[in-house]
Amino acid sequence: MNKTPQKPKWMEETKGRIDALQKEHFFDNWSKQKHGKITFYVYPTLNVPGGWFEQRAYIYRINAEKLGVKAPEVAFFAYPSIEVGREIGITPSITFVKERVIHGHIKQSPGHELTHVLLGELNSTDNLPANGLWSEGICVYLDGTETDRKKHALSLNLKKEVLRTPWLEWRKNMPANLYPLAGSIVQYCEQQFGWNKVIEYLREVRKSGANDAEFSMRIFGFPYFELQKKWLGWLEKEAGSGITQPAS
Repeated sequence: MNKTPQKPKWMEETKGRIDALQKEHFFDNWSKQKHGKITFYVYPTLNVPGGWFEQRAYIYRINAEKLGVKAPEVAFFAYPSIEVGREIGITPSITFVKERVIHGHIKQSPGHELTHVLLGELNSTDNLPANGLWSEGICVYLDGTETDRKKHALSLNLKKEVLRTPWLEWRKNMPANLYPLAGSIVQYCEQQFGWNKVIEYLREVRKSGANDAEFSMRIFGFPYFELQKKWLGWLEKEAGSGITQPAS
């Protein structure tokens, strides 16, 4: 009998802390604003810049269209900074996809956390874990900042050994400092194969990418290892350095 996958321990702890604060009525005096499908709850004394709410509502709607899903209602708790959240035991850069609740801070990119919610409509979080390669790649790529992810990835000046890490190692856990790499992978796949192929692949991913090799061949026309090699070659062409051979 299959067991329902559990959230990572840190997510469970954060959820427990939020539940405890709700029981203490901590969030009762946060101001409330509705913009499109998003209900924002704003930290007391936080001065939200003009257009901040509207930008996120717009990105959420546009990304839903791009992913081909219906945007669900979502609750977004906005903090002044990560530090303020940590003072009460919460790191405000977290999305509870099934609950459709976000705890984020004012300086975050407009679309990253909201796109996690949309991915939950495209494919189960059991299949696309919150910080796995493809979920983080899509959320970085559609974060609303219009960043060139190839240039961003190269600007990190990562060692060749890191760039050649087999993608299989990032199925369930993509280190946060490498999220730009994930975004560049999505950018590469869209440029080479088209957005519809990217969406088709995302819909078919199962069990954190356990079938990634099968569907890489079927959808992109290359074995997974070869797809990574082609992505590395794409980076190399821009960087002018030998990084094309992934570790086996």
